[in-house]
Amino acid sequence: MDSHKIVIIGAGFGGLRVALELAKRNARLKAFEVTLIDPRPEHLYTPLLYEVSSGDLELSSDACVGELQSGVCVRYDAFVNIVKKRHIRFVRGSVKTVDAAAQSVTLASGETVPYDDLVVAVGVETATYGIPGVAEHAMPMKTLEDAFAIRERAFGFVRAYKDGKEKHLSILVVGGGANGTEFAAETANFFHRLIAEGTLLHSDCDISLVEAGPDILSMFSASVRNRARERLRALGINVLAATKLKSVEAGAVMLESADGTTARHETDVVVWTAGIKALDVVRTWGLPVDERGFINVTPTFLAEGTKNVYAIGDCASFAHPKTKKRVPALAQAAVKEAGIVAENIARTLERKLPVSWTPPERWITVVPMGGAYAIADFGWFHLTGTLGYLVRKAADLQYFLSILPFKEAWKLWSSGARVYRKND
Repeated sequence: MDSHKIVIIGAGFGGLRVALELAKRNARLKAFEVTLIDPRPEHLYTPLLYEVSSGDLELSSDACVGELQSGVCVRYDAFVNIVKKRHIRFVRGSVKTVDAAAQSVTLASGETVPYDDLVVAVGVETATYGIPGVAEHAMPMKTLEDAFAIRERAFGFVRAYKDGKEKHLSILVVGGGANGTEFAAETANFFHRLIAEGTLLHSDCDISLVEAGPDILSMFSASVRNRARERLRALGINVLAATKLKSVEAGAVMLESADGTTARHETDVVVWTAGIKALDVVRTWGLPVDERGFINVTPTFLAEGTKNVYAIGDCASFAHPKTKKRVPALAQAAVKEAGIVAENIARTLERKLPVSWTPPERWITVVPMGGAYAIADFGWFHLTGTLGYLVRKAADLQYFLSILPFKEAWKLWSSGARVYRKND
C-alpha cells in the first residue's frame, strides 16, 4: 500500500500541531507520512519574544544569545529525533509554487514534494500600511532576529550611557496590542531596575506607546484595559491612544492626534508592532483568498472549492458564525484548529463526514506587564499581578509539554524561566 502523503507548509503553532495530531492518529491513518516544510530551522515560541528583546540588557548579545534563545525555541532537526515520531520528517525550505492539479508543491530550491492532502499554515508577515519610513527606520518584532536587533540597540544605549557617551534614550513603541504592550512594560521594568540601582536617572529615559485606535488592548474587556493602563502609568510609560503614526525618519517621528494636530517627536528607537498582513506569495498559489490575501476556508478548514487543501492559523480567513469577527491571531486558536484538521484528514480516509469548528466568543488570554506582573483574562473574571504572572508561566509550560516529552519540555521551560526572571 502506498503511503498517504500529507504536506504541511509552515511549522509554527498550527503546522507543528497538525503533524503531532496526525501522529496520534497513526492507527486510523495506517500507512502515511507527514512532511513539514518551513524556511526557519527552529520552532519559535513567539509569546516570549518580548523577553528576548528586553532580557539581560546589561550584557552583549554575544555573551547571552545562547541563553536567551534556549528558552524560546527548539531546532526542528533535533525536534523530530526528540519526539520520535517516525511518520514526520522536516524539510527546510520556502515553498515557491503550489500545483493543485499535480498535487505537489515546489520549493525555491527546485525540489518538488507531492501530496495527497495539503495543509497551509504559513502565518503572516509584518504590515507597514505604506507609512513613509517604517520599513527603513522602524524595528519590527516578528522573528528571533528582530528581537535580538531591538535588544542590541537597547544594549548599545546602556553601554554608551555608562561610558558617558549617551545622555538620554527615548523609545517609541507603535501598536497597543499585546505585543507592543508587553514589550513596552518589560523594557520599562528593566529601566526601573537600573534606576533603583543608581545606574540610570529617571529623567534620562522615556518610553511611549502609540495606538491608532481609541484604546490599547482593543480585544480585551474594559476592565482589563483599565488595569493595563494603570500598570503602564505606574511604570512611567506615556500612552498615546487615538494617535496615528504619519512618518518615521532617523531620530524622529511625525504623530497625528485625534484632533488632527500633527507634531514631530524626537525618538532614538521606534519599535513597530502595529500590524500584520497575508504573505504576498500565497496569492500566487491559486488558492481562494479574500481581498486582503487571507485564504477563505469552510468551517472544516478546507480551502473553499478544494477537496484536499486545508488552511489554518493567521493565514486563514475564518469568521465566527455568530459575531462574524475574524478569529484572532492567537497561538491557542491555531492549536485548536490543528486538531480539527488532523481529525478531518483521518475522517476523510475513513469515509466519514468531517467535523466543523465553532470558536469561542472569548479567549482566555494573559498579558505580561513587566516583571512578575501579568493580567490573566478568563472572560468572567481576571487575575492580576503575581497570580496573573504565575498563570502565564503555567501556560508556557503547558504548551511545551504539549509538543515535547516531559524532560525536554521542562528543560526548555526552566531554561527560559531562569534567564528571563533576571528582569522580574
